[in-house]
Amino acid sequence: MTDVIHHPVHSAGLSAECTVVGTLVFTTQIPLDDDGELPADIEAQCDLVLRNTAVALEAVGSSMAKIAHLTIYLTDIEDRAAFNAAYERHVPQPYPVRAAVAVAALARPAMKVEITAIAAL
Repeated sequence: MTDVIHHPVHSAGLSAECTVVGTLVFTTQIPLDDDGELPADIEAQCDLVLRNTAVALEAVGSSMAKIAHLTIYLTDIEDRAAFNAAYERHVPQPYPVRAAVAVAALARPAMKVEITAIAAL
């Protein structure tokens, strides 16, 4: 049986920062800064959510280069271009498989983006 290891609870809620199952890492991140603040504009939120993902993955021995799949949740699919610009800055090539999904709302009213990543250790 493979052990499931939950890494520290995310400061934003009832979720682990990362869960490791065998050689896979699962994480979901939101665009909160170190003070728990949510930037107002989509560009800053996209950069921050990707930075938070990098920090979470690195804390368990993974990295942005080891992402196998990324799911992007956007409250406005027109913000996909802003996300793509940040994505190119934070995720090295070759790029992982990914999906962008438009959603009606996220956990906080002003939140415009959230991502879930599956990465290798």
